[in-house]
Amino acid sequence: MKINVHAGHNPDGKIACGAVGLIKESTEARKVKKEVIRLLRKKGHKVYDCTCTNGTSQTDVLKRIVTKCNKHKVDLDISIHFNCGVRDKKGNGKTTGTEVYVYSEKSTAKPVAERVVKDIAALGFKNRGVKIRTDLYVLHRTNSPAMLIECCFVDDKDDVKLYDAKTMAAAIVSGILGKN
Repeated sequence: MKINVHAGHNPDGKIACGAVGLIKESTEARKVKKEVIRLLRKKGHKVYDCTCTNGTSQTDVLKRIVTKCNKHKVDLDISIHFNCGVRDKKGNGKTTGTEVYVYSEKSTAKPVAERVVKDIAALGFKNRGVKIRTDLYVLHRTNSPAMLIECCFVDDKDDVKLYDAKTMAAAIVSGILGKN
């Protein structure tokens, strides 16, 4: 397979660097992205890193990522993200979980997204499912089938406690390749 993978934001400390909670989205997305790429290459797949490191605004970051992605004819575009918004910094004993977005029900990325979210949930995260989003720039501007993975929540103590970058990456790769 040929696959584009990217962390969805600028690096920490720059504009549009993503969500911040108990952990930082940009830092963790880059760790997961790096390991996903390593694991896929180890299995013989051609992988392009389309991460942006120097965007000047949120829109510019998105445009730069999509431009990089669209330079390659691939089977799949993968955007690595972390969610935010539950403000559960003390923990309530339950994870808020993982979800994966695709552009449409008919996207050829959807069955892959279903496997990815299932394999991440198997680590102990709540399975929030695969969701359709036509408004996400990366999903509707990339030329190849795309998915945006929200690994877990940066502001949920239970998610953060369970999260490990290498384990998360292994689950993502397992879902992509359809192998546990």
